[in-house]
Amino acid sequence: MGREQLDADGATTGNSSKCDLKIWHSRLKEDGSRERTTVALLDQAELPRDDSALVVERKFDEKNRLESTTLEVNSPYVLKAFQQVVGTHPTLAEDFSKPFSIELPSEMLFHCWNDLEIYCSKSDDDTVRSQLGDLLRFMDVDMGTMKRAFEAQVGGGLVDYSRLHMLFRPGDLVIHHVKSQPWLLRVSKSAYEEKPTCGKYFELHCEYSDYDGTTHGRSKKVFAMLQRQFFGQDKPCQITDLPVYPYHPDPEDEDLRHRLHERGQRYQAFASVSVREYDGPAEFLKESPYDFFDKDEEHFPQVWLPYHETGRVIVDRKTYEQETYKGQVSRLSMEALETITYAPYVLGFSCNRKNWCRFYLEHLQDVPWKLDAFDELILPSLQRDLLEGLVSSHQFMDDVRDETKQKGKGLVVLLHGPPGCGKTMSAECSAEITQKALFSTSMSELNKFNSTWDFERNLTGLLRLASTWKSIVLFDEADVFLEARQGGEGAQERNSLVAVFLRHLEYFSGIVFLTTNRVQVFDAAMKSRIHLALTYHEPDELARRQIWARNVDKVTNKDETIVKAVDRLAITPLNGREISNTITTACTLARYRGVPLGTTHVDQVLGVRKEFDMSLEEVQLLKNAPLTVNTKKS
Repeated sequence: MGREQLDADGATTGNSSKCDLKIWHSRLKEDGSRERTTVALLDQAELPRDDSALVVERKFDEKNRLESTTLEVNSPYVLKAFQQVVGTHPTLAEDFSKPFSIELPSEMLFHCWNDLEIYCSKSDDDTVRSQLGDLLRFMDVDMGTMKRAFEAQVGGGLVDYSRLHMLFRPGDLVIHHVKSQPWLLRVSKSAYEEKPTCGKYFELHCEYSDYDGTTHGRSKKVFAMLQRQFFGQDKPCQITDLPVYPYHPDPEDEDLRHRLHERGQRYQAFASVSVREYDGPAEFLKESPYDFFDKDEEHFPQVWLPYHETGRVIVDRKTYEQETYKGQVSRLSMEALETITYAPYVLGFSCNRKNWCRFYLEHLQDVPWKLDAFDELILPSLQRDLLEGLVSSHQFMDDVRDETKQKGKGLVVLLHGPPGCGKTMSAECSAEITQKALFSTSMSELNKFNSTWDFERNLTGLLRLASTWKSIVLFDEADVFLEARQGGEGAQERNSLVAVFLRHLEYFSGIVFLTTNRVQVFDAAMKSRIHLALTYHEPDELARRQIWARNVDKVTNKDETIVKAVDRLAITPLNGREISNTITTACTLARYRGVPLGTTHVDQVLGVRKEFDMSLEEVQLLKNAPLTVNTKKS
């Protein structure tokens, strides 16, 4: 009788095997050959090896020491059981449609043990119960002691390093916490590995629902559990102390899956490219050092550092993949996705930090755009209308990769005037009415290492992202770019920076704001690239009254005295930033005292400020006073 296979429906295509389990012992002889003998265990039938439903072969060396144990499964009934119970397993390149062999002890048999017992007990076929029962009884003889020891240890909440592969069954849900946020993933496979740098470790491969900017599907995540970190001195580890561990529904938290399902739906809603409001903990991606090298790593390992983000962020997974690490998401239909396995965060860009970050879904909100933001801008109506019209009607280029098409298509606005007169606010209002993100940067931020190469790299990256997202760029304190270039020693570095800036500005098709307060002589090449130049002045008393009233109106907890004192406060010569800072400080003082904001708090802050200003004036007078020499002889 030859081997039998299953047809497409799982039915037997030939006569079934005899109901037996045959065990062979293969011993190595002195001449190098092997002597095979049959050991009767569950059936005395002397059948050819290929005709047995289950065949076990134990190999011994010349000293009668066990080398290996192999199980061969020929029974179509047992094969069908594996098809329905296991399906596939990462340790086997089998779909159980034909006879196969495995080494014992088997990770696959251990993982499906309980399910095979249930399948056997529920079957109405005597042959299935008989042959599958033979397999289960042999498994108990060969692996039962190991199974019971594992269950006893896990029952106490512990696990050994050598038993980690038994803890994680492929296809099961595991739970991982990120910033106290639960995250469910599905196990795909595991392996024991070793590296000279970190020693032995257990590698767990998992899958989760994901979106790469184009495709919804499954992504892979690998967890490494170092032996020396979690299992020092070969001691067992608390299962819940592992970075990831099997998920078992908690009766005290029955709505966890429901909350994760809702979070997954929120992920799908927030995953597309968009500007969002964020306030909460986040993590930024650490940049790789220029001199990074690791013989064990192809790329610098991703390191996420915590910080608190408050402000506007841009969610964009596709650009993140292009700029950093190119991941791969397997395509799935939306119906096949598990919403409970989406990550608790989305990937995006922080407009404040200029870093790629992880933003947690519970802290993401829609942006409350202020479409009437220009009403708060204190500027002459002619200048305000001109600026609003230009930024509102500006056409952003769709093909941001073609630099030749972008040449000369940008809008460059110069804002010139003393500090605190509304220059930065003009750029912020422009971003509000156009519903665009605002990238604010400076020379010190772009040229951290005082290198033309580093400056160009940072500038190129910023403008590339701004083009992709059609964002507005603000170069604050741009004096170094605006002043006329000079010759002589020491000017070469600055001239090269200006040349780089002018070249990239020429090929940027977005909106750029340049602010300055002390340029005396403009560079001719820079001046020719400016489309609109606005001059700002110190606010007069009427403008100061408007600024005071606007800032006071934003305070929710205040008394009537502060509202009535606006006219008096406007007499003090302060700029817009100083007025805003005064209100902020006074609010903090009132909150400390547990009372609403009143004139006493503002007057106290202004009094301290006046003393400081007087001290500065005295220092300046002493500095400018002529030096007198005492010529009187003693």
